[in-house]
Formats: sequence, structure tokens, C-alpha cells
Amino acid sequence: MMSFQFLQKNDATVNADNMPNTDGYGMLPKPQAIPASILKDIFKKGLLSCQSNCITPVGQVLGVADRVKAYSNCQSTCIQPDYSFLNLKNKAVTLHKSDPKNKELHYIGLTYQCVEYARRWWMKNKGITFGDIDSAYDIIYLSEGENIYDNSPFPLARSVNGSAKRAPQHGDLVIYYPFNDNVKWQFGHVAVIVDVDLEQGIVSLAEQNYNNLPWENPEKYARQIRLFNINGHYRLLDVSLADNKNKNGGLIAGWVYPASTK
Repeated sequence: MMSFQFLQKNDATVNADNMPNTDGYGMLPKPQAIPASILKDIFKKGLLSCQSNCITPVGQVLGVADRVKAYSNCQSTCIQPDYSFLNLKNKAVTLHKSDPKNKELHYIGLTYQCVEYARRWWMKNKGITFGDIDSAYDIIYLSEGENIYDNSPFPLARSVNGSAKRAPQHGDLVIYYPFNDNVKWQFGHVAVIVDVDLEQGIVSLAEQNYNNLPWENPEKYARQIRLFNINGHYRLLDVSLADNKNKNGGLIAGWVYPASTK
């Protein structure tokens, strides 16, 4: 769930309801950025949390969706001090301690984090990416994406969970709100939609660093959650198909996609 970015910037408070290309209403205003001093402490503790109590070994493949592998991050609070880059010529992914200053390499994210997987999936399957963010939940407040091959911008759109009229689609990014009182959720979360069954109300997600367990279907998706259509408005719940509760789950803010796919 946690996400630190190679480059960080702090935006003023944003209300997504006033942003262009917003489907629905009721989005919470963007929370204030976590102070740099607190981020530094979180980063230090995150490095230490990688050394023991791993749910699965760091770097173990948990599953693959649309040819994009997801890896274990040990546990949700772990921070590996490596950054991944995509080679635009051969699509190989390499890890670096700092910016390699190579024009052929395009920045993806902090290794094994949820944002890194979402970016890598978009880059490999769509040839697009999204901008610098402090935390995963910031993605829903972004207004532009970028083509990784020519750097041309394009508008992003968002659907607000519960009031959206556009159903989730394959390739959309599901964004979770943060829980400030829970260290595992203070940066929110992002997952990629890899399948949607509107009749059965099932959405399949691909992701990293949600629970760091092997995927439910290692060749298709990490897990499946519930989708409801209530009077023409769509709501996603972070609850599995076999249960009616998720004591470790999160609140879904909405889903993000290129505005051209509205």
C-alpha cells in the first residue's frame, strides 16, 4: 500500500469534484501532504521492516496479469531503496539506486510498491504513465497523464466510487483513500483492474503490496472484489466474493483512466 516516489511535490488541497473529466460527485478533498520530517522517519523505519517477518520473501513473484509480474514487498511497511526504470527500446526493467540519467530509461517507481506496479502495467500495456505523486491516493487528483514514447500529455478522468455512472473497465486504476491512524494505510493504495464482470458484479485486480500473499489466480489476478450497480451508479467494495467483511481492507475512492476511454 505504501508509496514513495523518486520525485516528490506537494500540491495545494484539491477538490476532485471541481476537476474536469470527473464522473460522479462526493470525492473527499485531497489531504495535506505528509511533512518531510515524518516521511524521513517513515522511510527509516520502512528500511528496517524489510529485515524480518516477511509474509513472503522480498522479490518473490506473486502472480502475473497481462504479462506484467507482481513481486512481494515482504510486508506492507517495507521500503526497498531501489527504483525501477523501463527501457523504452526492449521493455526490460532495471533497478537503480539513483537516477541513471539515461534517456532510454523511463522512471517507473519505488521497487515492489503498489504505485510501481500500476505504472509498470500502464507503461507495458498502454505506453502511458502518470506524474509525480507523494502517495498512492494522490493519483485520483491528477489531471494529466503522459505518453512514455513522445512525452505528449493527455487528460486523465476519474469516476467517484458510489456516484459514478461509468462502470470500471479493464486497465483502470482503482484508488484507495488513506487511513492516517493505520501505518499500513497512511498512503492509500492503487490496483489495476484486469477483468470486469458486470452481470455477476465482480472486478478482478492486479497489484503489489496489498497483502503480499501469492495471488488467488497467479496467472490472471491477485484477488476479486464486489461491484454493485445501484440505480445506475457504481460502487466498488474492498470485500471478497466469499465474505461480507474485510477487517484489514480499505475504502475505495474511485477509479482513474485516460479521458479518451470515458
